[in-house]
Amino acid sequence: MYFFVNDYNSVGYPEILDALKNCIDEKNPGYGIDSHSQRACKLIKTALENENIDIYFLPGGTSANIIGATAGMRQQDSIISAKSGHIEGHEAGSIEACGLKIETIPTEDGKLSKELIKNFHEQFKTEYMTVPKKVYISNTTEVGTLYKKEELKEIYDYCKENNLYLFIDGARMAAALASDKCDYSLKDLTKLCDIFYLGGTKAGLLFSEALVVVNEDLKKDLKNLIKQKGTMLAKGFIAGIMWERVFEEKDFYLKGSKKAYKMAKVLAKGITNQGYNLAYPFESNQIFVLLDENQVKKWQKIAKFEITGEKESKKIARLVTTFRTTEEEVKNFLKEI
Repeated sequence: MYFFVNDYNSVGYPEILDALKNCIDEKNPGYGIDSHSQRACKLIKTALENENIDIYFLPGGTSANIIGATAGMRQQDSIISAKSGHIEGHEAGSIEACGLKIETIPTEDGKLSKELIKNFHEQFKTEYMTVPKKVYISNTTEVGTLYKKEELKEIYDYCKENNLYLFIDGARMAAALASDKCDYSLKDLTKLCDIFYLGGTKAGLLFSEALVVVNEDLKKDLKNLIKQKGTMLAKGFIAGIMWERVFEEKDFYLKGSKKAYKMAKVLAKGITNQGYNLAYPFESNQIFVLLDENQVKKWQKIAKFEITGEKESKKIARLVTTFRTTEEEVKNFLKEI
Protein backbone atom coordinates (compact mmCIF):
# COMPACT_ATOMS: atom_id res chain seq x y z
CA MET A 1 0.00 0.00 0.00
CA TYR A 2 1.52 3.31 -1.12
CA PHE A 3 1.30 6.20 1.34
CA PHE A 4 0.66 9.74 0.05
CA VAL A 5 -1.45 11.11 2.91
CA ASN A 6 0.83 13.85 4.27
CA ASP A 7 4.42 15.07 4.61
CA TYR A 8 4.82 14.46 8.34
CA ASN A 9 4.35 10.68 8.44
CA SER A 10 7.83 9.74 9.71
CA VAL A 11 9.69 10.26 12.99
CA GLY A 12 12.34 12.46 11.35
CA TYR A 13 15.80 12.52 9.83
CA PRO A 14 18.20 9.90 11.27
CA GLU A 15 20.77 12.70 11.64
CA ILE A 16 18.43 14.54 14.00
CA LEU A 17 17.83 11.41 16.06
CA ASP A 18 21.61 10.98 16.31
CA ALA A 19 22.00 14.59 17.47
CA LEU A 20 19.38 14.07 20.19
CA LYS A 21 21.01 10.83 21.27
CA ASN A 22 24.40 12.57 21.53
CA CYS A 23 22.85 14.99 24.05
CA ILE A 24 21.05 12.33 26.11
CA ASP A 25 23.23 12.81 29.21
CA GLU A 26 23.12 16.60 29.22
CA LYS A 27 21.33 18.74 31.79
CA ASN A 28 19.89 21.82 30.08
CA PRO A 29 17.91 24.82 31.34
CA GLY A 30 14.35 25.08 29.99
CA TYR A 31 12.23 27.48 27.96
CA GLY A 32 14.71 28.07 25.16
CA ILE A 33 17.54 29.72 27.08
CA ASP A 34 19.88 26.74 26.59
CA SER A 35 23.06 26.84 24.51
CA HIS A 36 21.61 24.65 21.74
CA SER A 37 18.66 26.99 21.17
CA GLN A 38 20.90 30.04 21.27
CA ARG A 39 23.31 28.53 18.74
CA ALA A 40 20.43 27.41 16.54
CA CYS A 41 19.05 30.96 16.51
CA LYS A 42 22.46 32.31 15.56
CA LEU A 43 22.80 29.79 12.72
CA ILE A 44 19.34 30.65 11.36
CA LYS A 45 20.10 34.37 11.51
CA THR A 46 23.24 33.70 9.49
CA ALA A 47 21.28 31.68 6.92
CA LEU A 48 18.68 34.44 6.68
CA GLU A 49 21.44 37.08 6.58
CA ASN A 50 19.71 39.19 9.21
CA GLU A 51 20.95 39.70 12.76
CA ASN A 52 18.06 41.98 13.78
CA ILE A 53 15.35 39.32 13.94
CA ASP A 54 13.93 37.42 16.91
CA ILE A 55 13.47 33.66 16.67
CA TYR A 56 11.30 31.36 18.78
CA PHE A 57 10.92 27.59 18.51
CA LEU A 58 7.27 26.59 18.82
CA PRO A 59 5.70 23.11 19.02
CA GLY A 60 3.86 23.00 15.68
CA GLY A 61 1.98 24.77 12.92
CA THR A 62 -1.17 25.61 14.87
CA SER A 63 0.82 27.17 17.71
CA ALA A 64 2.95 29.11 15.23
CA ASN A 65 -0.18 30.37 13.47
CA ILE A 66 -1.77 31.44 16.76
CA ILE A 67 1.28 33.49 17.75
CA GLY A 68 1.93 34.82 14.25
CA ALA A 69 -1.70 35.83 13.82
CA THR A 70 -2.27 37.42 17.24
CA ALA A 71 1.05 39.25 17.72
CA GLY A 72 0.50 43.01 17.81
CA MET A 73 -3.28 42.75 17.42
CA ARG A 74 -6.13 44.54 19.25
CA GLN A 75 -9.62 43.13 19.86
CA GLN A 76 -11.20 45.25 17.11
CA ASP A 77 -8.59 44.18 14.57
CA SER A 78 -9.04 41.43 11.99
CA ILE A 79 -6.94 39.28 9.66
CA ILE A 80 -7.35 39.15 5.88
CA SER A 81 -6.93 35.64 4.49
CA ALA A 82 -7.78 33.58 1.44
CA LYS A 83 -10.95 31.59 2.08
CA SER A 84 -8.88 28.42 1.70
CA GLY A 85 -6.29 29.69 4.22
CA HIS A 86 -5.22 27.19 6.87
CA ILE A 87 -6.21 29.46 9.77
CA GLU A 88 -9.74 29.69 8.37
CA GLY A 89 -10.71 26.07 7.89
CA HIS A 90 -8.13 23.88 9.61
CA GLU A 91 -7.41 25.37 13.04
CA ALA A 92 -10.67 24.56 14.89
CA GLY A 93 -11.37 28.25 15.48
CA SER A 94 -8.13 28.77 17.39
CA ILE A 95 -7.64 32.26 15.96
CA GLU A 96 -11.23 33.27 16.68
CA ALA A 97 -10.82 31.87 20.21
CA CYS A 98 -8.20 34.59 20.68
CA GLY A 99 -10.84 37.24 19.97
CA LEU A 100 -9.93 38.02 16.35
CA LYS A 101 -12.08 37.72 13.25
CA ILE A 102 -10.72 36.33 9.99
CA GLU A 103 -12.03 38.21 6.93
CA THR A 104 -11.79 35.93 3.88
CA ILE A 105 -11.35 36.40 0.14
CA PRO A 106 -12.33 33.62 -2.32
CA THR A 107 -9.45 32.62 -4.63
CA GLU A 108 -9.05 30.16 -7.48
CA ASP A 109 -5.50 29.05 -6.69
CA GLY A 110 -5.25 29.57 -2.92
CA LYS A 111 -3.21 32.75 -3.37
CA LEU A 112 -3.91 36.36 -2.49
CA SER A 113 -2.68 39.21 -4.68
CA LYS A 114 -2.16 42.91 -4.15
CA GLU A 115 -5.25 43.61 -6.26
CA LEU A 116 -7.47 41.18 -4.34
CA ILE A 117 -6.31 42.57 -1.00
CA LYS A 118 -6.69 46.19 -2.12
CA ASN A 119 -10.23 45.75 -3.45
CA PHE A 120 -11.28 43.87 -0.31
CA HIS A 121 -9.49 46.14 2.17
CA GLU A 122 -11.09 49.30 0.75
CA GLN A 123 -14.53 48.04 1.82
CA PHE A 124 -13.72 48.41 5.53
CA LYS A 125 -14.70 52.02 6.14
CA THR A 126 -17.15 52.15 9.05
CA GLU A 127 -17.29 51.40 12.77
CA TYR A 128 -19.71 48.55 11.99
CA MET A 129 -16.86 46.52 10.59
CA THR A 130 -13.60 45.14 11.92
CA VAL A 131 -10.31 46.94 11.37
CA PRO A 132 -8.07 44.84 9.10
CA LYS A 133 -4.59 44.93 10.59
CA LYS A 134 -2.84 41.84 9.29
CA VAL A 135 -2.71 39.87 6.04
CA TYR A 136 -2.20 36.11 6.30
CA ILE A 137 -0.82 34.02 3.45
CA SER A 138 0.59 30.50 3.39
CA ASN A 139 3.56 29.42 1.30
CA THR A 140 3.05 26.93 -0.15
CA THR A 141 -0.72 27.34 -0.12
CA GLU A 142 -3.29 24.76 0.90
CA VAL A 143 -3.61 23.72 -2.76
CA GLY A 144 0.12 23.36 -3.36
CA THR A 145 0.71 26.63 -5.22
CA LEU A 146 3.47 29.05 -4.26
CA TYR A 147 4.15 32.77 -4.42
CA LYS A 148 6.71 34.32 -6.75
CA LYS A 149 9.04 36.96 -5.34
CA GLU A 150 7.34 39.84 -7.15
CA GLU A 151 3.94 38.74 -5.84
CA LEU A 152 5.22 38.75 -2.26
CA LYS A 153 6.90 42.11 -2.77
CA GLU A 154 3.70 43.68 -4.16
CA ILE A 155 1.63 42.37 -1.24
CA TYR A 156 4.18 43.52 1.34
CA ASP A 157 4.50 46.96 -0.24
CA TYR A 158 0.72 47.37 -0.09
CA CYS A 159 0.69 46.25 3.55
CA LYS A 160 3.37 48.76 4.51
CA GLU A 161 1.58 51.55 2.66
CA ASN A 162 -1.70 50.79 4.42
CA ASN A 163 -0.64 50.07 8.00
CA LEU A 164 -1.06 46.29 7.70
CA TYR A 165 1.25 43.55 8.92
CA LEU A 166 2.08 40.64 6.62
CA PHE A 167 2.30 37.18 8.20
CA ILE A 168 3.46 34.16 6.17
CA ASP A 169 2.48 30.69 7.36
CA GLY A 170 5.61 28.73 6.49
CA ALA A 171 4.57 25.24 7.53
CA ARG A 172 5.61 24.22 4.00
CA MET A 173 8.16 26.98 3.42
CA ALA A 174 10.83 24.36 2.71
CA ALA A 175 8.57 22.85 0.04
CA ALA A 176 8.17 26.28 -1.54
CA LEU A 177 11.90 27.02 -1.54
CA ALA A 178 12.67 23.57 -3.01
CA SER A 179 10.36 24.06 -6.01
CA ASP A 180 11.59 24.83 -9.53
CA LYS A 181 8.96 27.57 -9.61
CA CYS A 182 10.53 29.46 -6.68
CA ASP A 183 12.65 32.51 -7.57
CA TYR A 184 13.91 33.48 -4.09
CA SER A 185 15.88 31.89 -1.28
CA LEU A 186 16.03 31.81 2.51
CA LYS A 187 17.98 35.06 2.70
CA ASP A 188 15.17 36.96 0.93
CA LEU A 189 12.41 36.08 3.39
CA THR A 190 13.02 38.73 6.04
CA LYS A 191 12.69 41.43 3.35
CA LEU A 192 9.28 40.21 2.21
CA CYS A 193 7.11 40.19 5.36
CA ASP A 194 6.82 41.26 9.01
CA ILE A 195 6.64 37.81 10.59
CA PHE A 196 6.86 34.26 9.26
CA TYR A 197 7.99 30.81 10.27
CA LEU A 198 10.14 28.05 8.91
CA GLY A 199 8.28 24.77 9.10
CA GLY A 200 10.05 21.87 10.75
CA THR A 201 7.26 19.34 11.29
CA LYS A 202 6.77 18.93 7.52
CA ALA A 203 10.47 19.23 6.73
CA GLY A 204 12.02 16.24 8.51
CA LEU A 205 12.13 17.37 12.15
CA LEU A 206 10.34 15.41 14.87
CA PHE A 207 8.28 18.54 15.54
CA SER A 208 8.73 22.34 15.90
CA GLU A 209 8.47 25.46 13.78
CA ALA A 210 10.93 28.37 13.89
CA LEU A 211 8.99 31.63 14.23
CA VAL A 212 10.91 34.60 12.80
CA VAL A 213 9.88 38.09 13.91
CA VAL A 214 11.12 40.89 11.65
CA ASN A 215 8.99 43.92 12.54
CA GLU A 216 10.03 45.67 15.77
CA ASP A 217 6.37 46.37 16.65
CA LEU A 218 5.66 42.64 16.87
CA LYS A 219 8.65 41.81 19.08
CA LYS A 220 7.31 43.58 22.15
CA ASP A 221 6.15 41.18 24.89
CA LEU A 222 6.03 38.32 22.40
CA LYS A 223 7.56 35.87 24.86
CA ASN A 224 4.70 36.67 27.26
CA LEU A 225 2.19 35.96 24.49
CA ILE A 226 3.89 32.65 23.68
CA LYS A 227 3.66 31.59 27.31
CA GLN A 228 0.06 32.79 27.67
CA LYS A 229 -1.10 30.79 24.65
CA GLY A 230 0.47 27.58 25.96
CA THR A 231 3.01 27.34 23.15
CA MET A 232 6.24 27.65 25.15
CA LEU A 233 8.17 24.40 25.44
CA ALA A 234 9.59 23.62 28.89
CA LYS A 235 12.05 21.29 27.17
CA GLY A 236 12.86 23.92 24.57
CA PHE A 237 16.36 22.51 24.27
CA ILE A 238 14.96 19.53 22.33
CA ALA A 239 13.76 21.86 19.58
CA GLY A 240 17.05 23.74 19.88
CA ILE A 241 19.08 20.58 19.29
CA MET A 242 17.04 19.74 16.19
CA TRP A 243 17.24 23.19 14.61
CA GLU A 244 20.93 23.41 15.51
CA ARG A 245 21.61 20.14 13.66
CA VAL A 246 19.58 21.23 10.63
CA PHE A 247 21.29 24.60 10.20
CA GLU A 248 24.85 23.66 11.10
CA GLU A 249 25.09 21.83 7.76
CA LYS A 250 24.76 23.88 4.58
CA ASP A 251 21.53 23.23 2.66
CA PHE A 252 20.38 20.54 5.10
CA TYR A 253 17.07 22.33 5.74
CA LEU A 254 16.01 21.97 2.10
CA LYS A 255 17.61 18.59 1.40
CA GLY A 256 14.54 16.48 2.10
CA SER A 257 12.13 18.94 0.49
CA LYS A 258 14.17 18.90 -2.71
CA LYS A 259 13.90 15.10 -2.75
CA ALA A 260 10.14 15.32 -2.10
CA TYR A 261 9.71 17.82 -4.95
CA LYS A 262 11.73 15.67 -7.33
CA MET A 263 9.49 12.68 -6.58
CA ALA A 264 6.34 14.81 -6.85
CA LYS A 265 7.46 16.03 -10.26
CA VAL A 266 7.81 12.45 -11.52
CA LEU A 267 4.45 11.57 -9.98
CA ALA A 268 2.61 14.57 -11.44
CA LYS A 269 4.07 14.02 -14.91
CA GLY A 270 3.21 10.32 -14.83
CA ILE A 271 -0.35 11.00 -13.72
CA THR A 272 -1.03 13.63 -16.38
CA ASN A 273 0.63 11.48 -19.08
CA GLN A 274 -2.00 8.85 -18.32
CA GLY A 275 -4.77 11.34 -19.10
CA TYR A 276 -5.75 12.46 -15.61
CA ASN A 277 -6.33 16.16 -14.99
CA LEU A 278 -4.97 18.16 -12.07
CA ALA A 279 -7.30 20.30 -9.98
CA TYR A 280 -4.60 22.94 -9.41
CA PRO A 281 -1.26 23.72 -11.08
CA PHE A 282 1.58 21.44 -9.99
CA GLU A 283 4.14 23.55 -8.14
CA SER A 284 5.25 21.69 -5.01
CA ASN A 285 5.10 18.37 -3.15
CA GLN A 286 1.30 18.37 -3.10
CA ILE A 287 -0.52 17.03 -6.18
CA PHE A 288 -4.28 17.43 -6.56
CA VAL A 289 -5.90 15.04 -9.06
CA LEU A 290 -9.49 15.00 -10.39
CA LEU A 291 -10.99 11.51 -10.11
CA ASP A 292 -14.45 10.07 -10.70
CA GLU A 293 -16.00 7.68 -8.19
CA ASN A 294 -14.69 4.55 -9.90
CA GLN A 295 -11.18 5.94 -10.12
CA VAL A 296 -11.23 6.89 -6.44
CA LYS A 297 -12.22 3.33 -5.50
CA LYS A 298 -9.51 1.89 -7.77
CA TRP A 299 -6.79 4.13 -6.34
CA GLN A 300 -7.88 3.50 -2.74
CA LYS A 301 -7.20 -0.20 -3.20
CA ILE A 302 -3.50 0.46 -3.75
CA ALA A 303 -2.74 3.73 -1.96
CA LYS A 304 -3.65 5.92 0.99
CA PHE A 305 -4.42 9.58 0.23
CA GLU A 306 -6.95 12.25 1.14
CA ILE A 307 -10.04 13.51 -0.69
CA THR A 308 -10.05 17.28 -0.13
CA GLY A 309 -13.19 18.36 -1.98
CA GLU A 310 -14.91 18.41 -5.35
CA LYS A 311 -14.39 20.26 -8.61
CA GLU A 312 -15.93 19.84 -12.07
CA SER A 313 -18.21 17.11 -10.64
CA LYS A 314 -15.18 15.04 -9.63
CA LYS A 315 -13.42 14.31 -6.37
CA ILE A 316 -10.12 16.04 -5.62
CA ALA A 317 -7.51 13.52 -4.48
CA ARG A 318 -4.44 14.95 -2.75
CA LEU A 319 -1.15 13.05 -3.01
CA VAL A 320 1.80 14.29 -0.94
CA THR A 321 5.44 13.24 -1.24
CA THR A 322 8.13 13.41 1.47
CA PHE A 323 11.90 13.04 1.85
CA ARG A 324 11.27 9.29 2.27
CA THR A 325 9.32 8.84 -0.99
CA THR A 326 11.37 6.72 -3.38
CA GLU A 327 11.45 6.67 -7.17
CA GLU A 328 10.60 2.96 -7.05
CA GLU A 329 7.41 3.70 -5.07
CA VAL A 330 6.35 6.40 -7.50
CA LYS A 331 7.02 4.37 -10.63
CA ASN A 332 5.30 1.27 -9.25
CA PHE A 333 2.26 3.34 -8.23
CA LEU A 334 2.08 4.83 -11.72
CA LYS A 335 2.19 1.32 -13.23
CA GLU A 336 -0.63 0.14 -10.98
CA ILE A 337 -2.97 2.99 -11.87
